[in-house]
Amino acid sequence: MIQFHLPIVPPKATSQGAGKRIAIIRGKPMFFKNQKAQSAENDLTLLASRHAPESPMEGPLHLSITFAWPWRACESKKNRALGLMPHASKPDCSNVVKMLEDVLTKLRFWNDDNQVAELSVRKFWSDQPGINVSIRNL
Repeated sequence: MIQFHLPIVPPKATSQGAGKRIAIIRGKPMFFKNQKAQSAENDLTLLASRHAPESPMEGPLHLSITFAWPWRACESKKNRALGLMPHASKPDCSNVVKMLEDVLTKLRFWNDDNQVAELSVRKFWSDQPGINVSIRNL
C-alpha cells in the first residue's frame, strides 16, 4: 500500500475541456494544455515524485483520493466549525482526478491507469487544504 499527503491547494484547472487549447499546425489540429493546467500538472508531479515507488505496482488497484480546498471567504463560521464540508462545485470529481491519475502514471506508480479497478474520490472545503492519496492492491 502507498499512502501520502500532498501539501498543496488542489488545482481547479483540469486537463479536460477548458484546460486545453487547439492550434492548427501544418493543417492538423494539435491539442495543448493551457498555462494554468500545465503549471498545476508540474506542481503535482514535483510533489508526488517524492512518493513514487521503486517499481510500479502490479495488478488491479484501488485508488482513493481526497481533495481539500481552503474555505471560501463567504463561508459562515457555523460551516467552518464543522472542520470539513462537501465541495459541490467545479471542478468535477472526474475531471480533477484525471490530471492526478496522469501524473501518477507518468511517475510509474503503476504501469497504466487502466489498472485502477476501484476509485474513490472525495472533495471538501477544509481548514487543512491538500490532497490525500492511497493506492492498494485488490
